Amino acid sequence: MNKTLLSFIIMLLFSVAVHSQSLSIIYEGQQLENGAAVEINGELSSDLFYEVVAHARVKNNTDRNVSVLVERITHDTITGSLNQFCWVQCFAPWVDVSPTPFEIPASDTTPGETFSGHYLPQGKLGVTTLEYVFYIETEPNDSVSFVVNFKVTPASIDTWKDNIKFGNAYPNPASSTVYFDYELPTTFDNAKVKIFNLLGQSLAEQKITQQSGKVQLPVEQLKEGVYFYSLLIDNQNIISKKLIIRR
Repeated sequence: MNKTLLSFIIMLLFSVAVHSQSLSIIYEGQQLENGAAVEINGELSSDLFYEVVAHARVKNNTDRNVSVLVERITHDTITGSLNQFCWVQCFAPWVDVSPTPFEIPASDTTPGETFSGHYLPQGKLGVTTLEYVFYIETEPNDSVSFVVNFKVTPASIDTWKDNIKFGNAYPNPASSTVYFDYELPTTFDNAKVKIFNLLGQSLAEQKITQQSGKVQLPVEQLKEGVYFYSLLIDNQNIISKKLIIRR
């Protein structure tokens, strides 16, 4: 068998396999390959009802009406976040399989709002990866899926500054330990308190991992004198104040 004939047969088999797939997914006007991944970006928000939404349509490639169910598969999720999906109607976050199917007419596509995947970051940064599988109710193995990476990144720190509370150091002057009370509008992955000398050299730091609380920093290793302490978020200096070490 020559190479030209072999290539033709492979292409023909591939074409038949694609054509024989009962369902396909239409995302942003384009047909996705089965199992394809897309990324949807959102900005960090203190609004607990803020959500990032994925919309897709499902096409029935057959010459008969089919009843289709949806299953959500969680590959990775940010702790504390929520997600849910809608298939004609919206379901609670703990529902992984749509309770009722939606009938798609022969050679037709679902209306635009039939399916949507909803991700609520709840003020958390990071990527949650979910897969949505669409399958014929009477033939569960006849399915198609796509993966959504919901990526939430920080908004500009300027939008948060007015809601950040960072108290004065106490005691000040300090001798061995200094404390700072704080309250942030949400949890940041890269928030810390640092102490600098007058030359701007960093001498001590403490990472902030909670949305509010108290930071404790030992300063017994520092000589008597004048220093500065700063709250930094994503390496941006938010607040700087004077600290005195005295013994």
